[in-house]
Formats: sequence, C-alpha cells, structure tokens
Amino acid sequence: MTEAGMTASAPLGYHCAWSGPGYFVNKAHKITVLIGWLMCWSAYGESGIEYQHAYGFLAEPRYGEDFRHFDFVNPTAPKGGRIRVPQMGNWDSFNPVSEKGRLGAGLGFWSRDTNLLWDSLLVPALDEPATHYGLLAEGIAVAEDQSWVAFKLREGAYWHDGKPITVEDVLFSYESYLEYGSPAVKTSFGPFSIEKINNREIRFLVPPEHRDNPTIPIQLGGILVMPKHYWKDKDISKTTVDPPLGSGPYRISEFSVGRWLEFERVENYWARDLPVSIGRYNFDRIKYDYFRDDQVQTEALKGNVVDVHVENVPRTWFEAYDMPAVDEGYVKKVEYKLGKPAGLWWPIFWNLDQRRFQDVRVRKAIWLLSDMEWGNQRSYGFWGIAQSFFHDSEFAALGMPSEDELKLLEPLSGQIPDTVFTEPFKLQPNRGGGWARENILEADRLLKEAGWIVVDGQRVHEETGEPFHIRFIAVSPALGGSFIPLTRLLKRLGITSSIKSPEISNWLYRNQSGDFDASSIWFLPDNTPTLMIRNSFHSSEAGKAYGSNWSNLRDPAVDTLVDAIGTATTWEDYVTAIRAFDRVMLHNYYWIPSMAKTIEAVAYWDNFGVPEYDRLLRLAHVDTWWWDDDKSKAVRRFTGDSN
Repeated sequence: MTEAGMTASAPLGYHCAWSGPGYFVNKAHKITVLIGWLMCWSAYGESGIEYQHAYGFLAEPRYGEDFRHFDFVNPTAPKGGRIRVPQMGNWDSFNPVSEKGRLGAGLGFWSRDTNLLWDSLLVPALDEPATHYGLLAEGIAVAEDQSWVAFKLREGAYWHDGKPITVEDVLFSYESYLEYGSPAVKTSFGPFSIEKINNREIRFLVPPEHRDNPTIPIQLGGILVMPKHYWKDKDISKTTVDPPLGSGPYRISEFSVGRWLEFERVENYWARDLPVSIGRYNFDRIKYDYFRDDQVQTEALKGNVVDVHVENVPRTWFEAYDMPAVDEGYVKKVEYKLGKPAGLWWPIFWNLDQRRFQDVRVRKAIWLLSDMEWGNQRSYGFWGIAQSFFHDSEFAALGMPSEDELKLLEPLSGQIPDTVFTEPFKLQPNRGGGWARENILEADRLLKEAGWIVVDGQRVHEETGEPFHIRFIAVSPALGGSFIPLTRLLKRLGITSSIKSPEISNWLYRNQSGDFDASSIWFLPDNTPTLMIRNSFHSSEAGKAYGSNWSNLRDPAVDTLVDAIGTATTWEDYVTAIRAFDRVMLHNYYWIPSMAKTIEAVAYWDNFGVPEYDRLLRLAHVDTWWWDDDKSKAVRRFTGDSN
C-alpha cells in the first residue's frame, strides 16, 4: 500500500475527511478497495451516515424498526428434534465461493431453503415481495443518487470459533466471489469499489452505469460472509469436503460425500435473539438425503426414511399415496400457494449457437407442434398451462401491449417480430394428444421457407443437404418421456430426434458446455427477477463457462429490455418492463412454454408443528417448523418404531 492520505467522496450532505494508510487495487478484477477511516461530524454517529433497519425494493418495509419477529413464525416454538429432507442428485463440495463442484444442500446462494452455515448482511422477509432486513448488518444506507450503498455491522456477531465477524471478512468475501465465483455470482456482486469506513462500517461505491439499478442493495446484502482467518491458509478457489467454519444457526456435523449431510444446531448462535431469527431454526438436527429421482424420494417418504417430500410428479401425488398412514392422518398432504410467479416448469429451449435455431421460422414451426393440453391432461390438471415466463403473476404479458409497454417496444420496431404489435401471444390449438392439421401444414410451410425441405422422407437443408436431427437431453427419464409427443410429430415432418437422460452431473455439464440441440430447465423467478433475467437471457452472459444463459441467446432487443428492467425506478415501470420482455421472448419462440407449477405439493409425516402462513416466497419447513413430541410419539406408535 502506498499513497497515504487519499481523499474520497463523502456521503451526500456530510463533511468528511479521509486519513489513513491508503488503498490497493486488485488488477485482476479492477476492484479498488479504500482502507482508512472517516473523520466526520454528524448527528448520525461516527461516519455521519444514517442507517435504516431494512431495504424495500420499490416499496416500504412491512416491519418497523421495533418489530419483534416475523409474522410467519411461531415465536415460542420449542427447540429440538430433527427433520430429514430429500434432495435430487448428489454433491461434492462445501465451498459456495468456487464455481467448481456441486454444492451441498443448505449452503448455497438463492437456495430454495435458508442457508444454514453462513450469515449474510441482509435476509429477506418471506411474506413480503421484496424487502430485506438486517442480519450481520444492523443497518443499511443508500445514497439519494444511488452512488453508494453502506452497511453497518452488528456488534457481537462472531464465528463458531468465537472470533468476531469484521469488515475485513466482508472485504475478503466480496473479492473472493468476484475472483472465483460463478458468472451469475459475479454479475450479482459488481465489481464495485469498496470503502472501509471504520471497523464496523463499509461502503460500496456504485459506478454511474449501475446507479439506475435499485436491486443492487439487495444483491450486496445477499453476500454470504466468509471467515478470512479460516481461509488464509486454504485455497478458496477449490472444492472441499472439509466442513468449513461458519457463523450461522447450524454447523455441519456428519456427512457421506454425495449421499447425505447433516447439520446440528448451534445453541449459542450469536443471532438467535434477533427479530429476524426468533421462531426460526428450531430443529436440533437437519439431514439432507440424496436420491436419484422423484420416484425414489416418494418411496423414501412412504418408508419413513425422510420426513417431508415436495412432490413434483402429478400422477404420484394423486395415486401413490393411497396408504393407511395418509388415511389415518399420520402423513399429511398439503398444497401451498407461493407468493411469487409460477414461472415455467421444464420448458424446452434451443441451443441458439446452432444456425438452424437462430431462424425464428424454425423455432415457430416446432412450437406449433407442441401440445400443452396433452401435458395438462397427463398431470391431472395439477399444473396450469403457462402462457408466460411469469405465469400467475402481474409480470405476465397478457393481451395486447399497454401504452407504457409500447413506449419500450416501439423503438425496437424492426428488431422484434411485428406480431408483438398486432396480436396477443396465444397457445396453438393442439389439444389432448391430437394435432391440428393446420398446425402441421403451417409448420411445414415455415420449415420450407427457412430452407428445410423433405427428400425421401427426411427433412434436409436444401443447400447443404444436412439432415434435420434434434438431440434432446433431459434431467430424468420421466422428463424425457414428456418429449415423446413432440418427437412423434417431428417425425411426421421428416425431422428425426433422440432423447437422452444422462446422469445429472453430465446433464449439467452438457447444458453448460453447449453439447445439446434442445434441453429443458425450470424457470422459477421470484418477485425481483432482475438478476435471474439478466443471467439467463442477456447477451453478456452467453457462452460463459458455468453460466446460466444455456440457450446462448444473443438478441440486442432483448438486451435493451433486460436493461430497462434493471433501471426501473418505480414498481409500475418495473412491471411494465418485465411484461415487455416477456412479450418479446414469447413472440420470438426462444423457449417453448410448458406447464406452470402454481402450487407446492408437500407430503410429510405428522411429527411437526407448522405455523399458519400463506403465500410465502418459498417453502419454509426447514427454518420455521418445529418438532412436536406428542405428534411424534403417535407416529412412532403407528409405525412401530421404538426409537
């Protein structure tokens, strides 16, 4: 470090002077970290920054500064017992920083369950669309011009080894994510310059090109803070199965790599009495067991090997639970409605690096052959038929574009399909395992127009003679089976195909490396899907190793709308921008919409107390349920379990 006595911009409205040892620059990622201390005079404290207890995305927080606990918990829930939760696939790493490996359950960013081992600066309230409250940070402040975001760390926060959590830990974690994290994580966290204001306060300086993005405070607040002193002699860029040091409500107690892992509750967890923690983290032990597919998970639930299972196969939900434990009430079946968009359940997408799929006529032709009603009948009506990437939410682009949408869409005229302006997006009229003759004829016409003709029953390109063959890859045999009706109709048009269901790690690798023609993945956005949209569809994310833009979509018009989503400053503008994006994606047929999972179907052994709640952002069984001794004794009597 050199150049002592650097000056830096002060918070708006305050007079501050820098003094201190200077700064250093991380050249690899162009991160400037300013280290020193602020000498300020203000009614707000040492730094002169006024902090708030929460940050609401384009909305006021529901809970005031003096709130005691969230409404979706039981504040007097007893501690004890255990919960056993099934997971799909396998795992091979405890390191959330490295983009390598498959992270164990309960450890990752943006997990469907809460993170158990590490704390973040902020945590979301599950009963609000997009408000985050302080955990490691007792306060957050955002400049009026969005030029910086500051956090003030709590006193008394410490690691499981008793050492205090410091600003240096936040700095170390931030740099580590930017250097070694996945493309999605890197996109989420900057890079921004960082000021260490003092031993408890830190400020992220937002460059001008990002100041219109109101989700940045949420992104930065989601940083899982890692212990610098623990990792100083270890390589944080690599996978590890050594249980790492944490700060959260649980620590890793036992595990078998790839098969299961178990957490034990930290009784002296530093944040146990904070309002964001009251009534949560009630189980003494949480065990995640890994299984190869949904069917095996269902059998594990029925055999009392796991306690709870989120059922994803409609036929199983309606037919496989015909058993005495359900009839007599010892296994409960509950359907929860979540407070976020239903999204898309395993839609088909194309590898757009292949020239044939870059032609909208080819994409539309295949879309015309898909049969959503067949899927709906096969699912017993369990899922809705999705007509939007944001099904069952106000983000869905239904009907014709509004005047506000047109302000975004009209400048893109000529870059987006004309149908965006002339007709609403509608599903094709195939119904229930049959096919509409007019769809077959129109698909054939579009393919011929795009240069794909039929020779001796085989669809080939008229110039190159290349046969039209599609390699579908599916995450499971059951999902692969859902492609069969489409492949049968493709065959009628001379297009051959194959369906493979590789082992899940190979399936993931093939998607990330582009070794496929067509694939599918669920698209399950939350109420602030800015980052998910950017990571999945923006040109800047295409072609990145370990990235999320698996279809390698590169469309300047889509980029413009993604940018508009990120810079919306009111909720109304945010909704409008997402609707415009949704509309353009649909009319381009980049993905084939599928079913929409509008409820979460949960089966569980009745060992638990369950708080009353509705429409949370996610299922909260791991962190809000509690063990009920009386119910558990009744279950054990029924099952004959003497333990």
